[in-house]
Amino acid sequence: MNQHSSRLLAALLALTVFGGAFAGVAAAASAGSITAQPAEPGATSTHTVTEMAGSTIGGSFWTGYQVDYQGTGADVSNVNQSDVVKIGIDRNDDEAGSTIDVNVEDDLQDVKSSNNGKTLTFSLGGSYALNQSDEVVVVYEDVQNPSEAGEYNVTLDINHQSSGSQVTATLAIGQASDTTTTTTTTSEDTTTTTTESEETTTESEQTTTTAAEETTTTEGGSPGFGVAVALVALVGAALVAVRKA
Repeated sequence: MNQHSSRLLAALLALTVFGGAFAGVAAAASAGSITAQPAEPGATSTHTVTEMAGSTIGGSFWTGYQVDYQGTGADVSNVNQSDVVKIGIDRNDDEAGSTIDVNVEDDLQDVKSSNNGKTLTFSLGGSYALNQSDEVVVVYEDVQNPSEAGEYNVTLDINHQSSGSQVTATLAIGQASDTTTTTTTTSEDTTTTTTESEETTTESEQTTTTAAEETTTTEGGSPGFGVAVALVALVGAALVAVRKA
């Protein structure tokens, strides 16, 4: 093997190692996720968690799931089985978002919180098998978000009883919205403007009506007729005076 071939082989080996490492990082980054809706600090929220089944879970039955919020400030004390909106499996993780292929709600036996509302545990009967690369999806309500905005690490664990499948997901909590305040202010401005417009219209109508009434009285009433009679009387008196003279 010449020197050129040796350098080419070394470059290919390096690229292979780097590519494998990059693939491993990408897989780890997409292994689990958690989102809050709404994501405002301190809000009562619906959380959606997803986690891909790894090699240690593939071929096992799904018997439990644990979401550990310790260190985040979130509180799951009020979450119980009736708060579970969705729990199921996305086979081969080929669907977007929280879409599932298999609904396992009928196998959900219990939901309870522990560690002063920092850990949430789902217990299942083990009726459904998980294959490697399947994604589990759980959506539940009544979570109190952390009181401050920021990004928090949450630990997700399929079949936590035997462990070996823990992943860390990032819970993003944003700033409180000002939409409500802005909407209220706009509504008050609109109401005030409308009221002033109505008052102006009323005054205009009153002015028009008064003017019309005054015009009618002048044209058809006794004051105008009295003036005419007085003028006729004065002319007659003048004629009589002239004749006598």
